[in-house]
Amino acid sequence: MTAGLPGTGLGGLLYVLLALFMPLRELYLTARGRSSRERWAVVGRQASLALGVVGALLTTAVVVGRAVDARGPAGGAAGTLLAGAAVGLCVLAVLAVVLRLWALLDRRAVTAG
Repeated sequence: MTAGLPGTGLGGLLYVLLALFMPLRELYLTARGRSSRERWAVVGRQASLALGVVGALLTTAVVVGRAVDARGPAGGAAGTLLAGAAVGLCVLAVLAVVLRLWALLDRRAVTAG
């Protein structure tokens, strides 16, 4: 992780993933008549922040990649780090879904019993 660069940790990557998913979810809610202009304003703000983070990360990756290429064949580490971050993000996303389902089932058990 690069210190001081927002969106580079697992929490930042999860935020970016979810913020980029928000417009799709809001389209679904709009089709069902459960959306509003205020909700779309929030979705637009969050999605544009996420796109800004992705843009900053891509710009950083290009600049660092070119600097590494200029130094020699040591650029394989960047791909390994990217793959590790992607696997970590997937594990975190699956864990979040499992915990959410567990909490929903627990809440239903409490209200039913």
